[in-house]
Amino acid sequence: MTSREALVSLPVPRLGLFIRTLLALAILLLIAAFWMNASWAQTKVFRVGILNSINREQMRDFLLPFYQTLGEHGWVEGKNVLFEFRDSGGDPTRLAEPAAELVRLKVDVLFPVGPASVRAAFAGTRDIPIVAHDLDNDPVDAGYAQSYSKPGGNVTGVFLDSPELAGKWVELLKSIVPSLSRVVVLWDPTSGPVRLDAVRAAAAKLGVRLQVLEVRTPADINKAPSAFGGRAQAMIIVPSPMMWSLSKRLAQVANKHRLPAISMLVPFADAGGLLVYGPDMPATSEQCAVLVAKVLGGAKPSDLPIERPTKFEFVLNVKTAKDLHLTVPPTMLLSADKLIK
Repeated sequence: MTSREALVSLPVPRLGLFIRTLLALAILLLIAAFWMNASWAQTKVFRVGILNSINREQMRDFLLPFYQTLGEHGWVEGKNVLFEFRDSGGDPTRLAEPAAELVRLKVDVLFPVGPASVRAAFAGTRDIPIVAHDLDNDPVDAGYAQSYSKPGGNVTGVFLDSPELAGKWVELLKSIVPSLSRVVVLWDPTSGPVRLDAVRAAAAKLGVRLQVLEVRTPADINKAPSAFGGRAQAMIIVPSPMMWSLSKRLAQVANKHRLPAISMLVPFADAGGLLVYGPDMPATSEQCAVLVAKVLGGAKPSDLPIERPTKFEFVLNVKTAKDLHLTVPPTMLLSADKLIK
């Protein structure tokens, strides 16, 4: 008897039971396949490519709140996300290859920090989502986005295009050095001209002359004391990743040559620098982490509005002011978010 004949010869009740058993097995197999796929989706490890010119250790204080905030949103390193860090050994002009390497790795999202890193990431891909941290450029003017509210491409992030901030640096120095007329400006050309142009405009309004010193290597900061024939009265440090990494050295040079100085980066004041005014960097790091979490969750950068910093810090190193024999206006003492004594 053939198998077909055997199947036909089965009693009707037994035949129905056989078919029901086959259907049940098929349903169980479909359910198992569904749960296996769901389990795979839940345990897939995503990769975030972090790009900067300086190394991971130098960025530690900035990245810590980034990692913590991602963790609060369910993205835990080693569990469902890995971080691929690439830098250019301190040279912002050599970011193209590290950016290209992250693109070849097909990371799920790129997190470039600083204007040079953002340019390199954007030049490297129009497909991989980019969450940028760029406190120098206007993303629309730079061509990264169609608008702040609807970026429209593969770039979103936290941007600061605020000439008012640069103007504030000149005003603060003028408040603490009333006779101020000669200021040396340390500027990393890889950061772009936006902030420098704003400083120039603010200085012109207050009758302050500037001498711009391009800082392409760490050794260039040693030229600052000779500005204006050694008669510079103060120093403005235009921020960049390299300037961040040199905060301690910048404070040492400024204080050794008795130059009241201002930066945007809190580590400068912590290292002995006189003044800091700018965005709260840990807060901007947290903002970027929230955006990265949304992208990892399936959101498109084109639909995520570009953000601006929401918190700012004014730090005054009172000890340095005393060492430089400066008289700090009472209003400055009252308005400071942090006094270092």
